[in-house]
Amino acid sequence: MTKQSLDLTVANALAQILPVSPQLISERANWSNLMLAYYQQHPGCESYESTFQQHALEVIDAGSWSHHERRMGKVHLSYRLRGGETCFCPAYTSHWTTWDRPLSFTVLAFEPAFFERVSQEMLESDRVEFVPKWQIFDPTIQGIVAALRADLDAGCPAGRLYGESFGASLAVHILSQFSIVKPKILGFGGLSRSSQEQVLDFIEVHLEIDIRLEDLANIVGISTFHFCRLFKQTMQMTPHQYVIRRRIERAKQLLKQSDLGIVDISLACGFANQSHLSRHFRRVVGISPKAFRQG
Repeated sequence: MTKQSLDLTVANALAQILPVSPQLISERANWSNLMLAYYQQHPGCESYESTFQQHALEVIDAGSWSHHERRMGKVHLSYRLRGGETCFCPAYTSHWTTWDRPLSFTVLAFEPAFFERVSQEMLESDRVEFVPKWQIFDPTIQGIVAALRADLDAGCPAGRLYGESFGASLAVHILSQFSIVKPKILGFGGLSRSSQEQVLDFIEVHLEIDIRLEDLANIVGISTFHFCRLFKQTMQMTPHQYVIRRRIERAKQLLKQSDLGIVDISLACGFANQSHLSRHFRRVVGISPKAFRQG
């Protein structure tokens, strides 16, 4: 069979090599530069040889295992996959695999151009060069993947900003750990006062919509990861945490100064639904929105 080059950002691309549909997929989340698909108990199978147009990360669920064989480029592997293991396949690397028992795993794909932008802006290197990696047991990768998967499973109530922030952090971790030339992350100060004002004004005006990390980074003209670092150094919290707190403050004003129902207030403040508002309101304020209004 002719080897195919798959664009993993295209709907159903993975269906060409994996016969069972994923339980979760990030297509509807509209995350920039990142695709995630989660397969639960995918039966043993053989995927034909192909290449991916994105850098691909495969993370095996804890407790899941199978004997498997795999080829990545010129490397042939044959061993027992274990729970928590990560395998990294660089873009345009020939790949084939087979396994013999049900496996639960997550596949993530990153656009190479995103890595290049981050490297040029953040690291002491203007090159991005990877080789295949396997039998990686990295708690940072496992933790971020678990957070992304949980967000998808919940329907992405926090919007794209949450998932894209985690995706940017994971991309830089991959770059720092797997690049042939080990980069050193450069130190930076915070946002300039002018940039800070522009970003905070944008957030304030657009609290009710699904704010994208890329929208905020574009205001300053830098990469999403660079923006996350500078924003946190300036505000002492992540962009997502800041947006949630501003939405809570707006909800408090509407609860006290309007007759809008809590459902309508939730939507007016950018929360996915009343439950999403209530969960964050209790965490930040300490009481429910209803109790706050009555107090």
